[in-house]
Amino acid sequence: MNIVQVTGGKAKERQLIEEVACWCVQKLMPRYRTLDITIKIKNITGAYGYCVEGDHNREFFIEIQKGLTLYHVISTVCHEMIHVRQYVKGELGHRTDGSQLWKAEPELPRNTPYRKQPWEIEAFDLEAELAFECFGELQYSF
Repeated sequence: MNIVQVTGGKAKERQLIEEVACWCVQKLMPRYRTLDITIKIKNITGAYGYCVEGDHNREFFIEIQKGLTLYHVISTVCHEMIHVRQYVKGELGHRTDGSQLWKAEPELPRNTPYRKQPWEIEAFDLEAELAFECFGELQYSF
């Protein structure tokens, strides 16, 4: 059974983020049943969200910026859940030196701009479509 835990923020924010994350698991990874996803709502710097792979198999940690608008909460959770899917499917990973590994392609130069990294290109390309579909299905207000 998949586990999605959300901490921090306000109760409505936690509920929304949990519902969106669970919706994304069903939409993006319907066959997986052993995901362990911990999401923290907090003040972060430099982005609306982050996703990192945990030390254990199929364990993931996501941080979401506190106080985002409804659209930005949904789109950010969708974006970070796309990264979860990339990790789960083995498309995104880490080399021993800590650099990112994308589909076993040659290493990107360390100075590759954030928006030009292939895993980010995919996440940004899909997030809006997912966010609008999710919003339409959940019909959530906040």
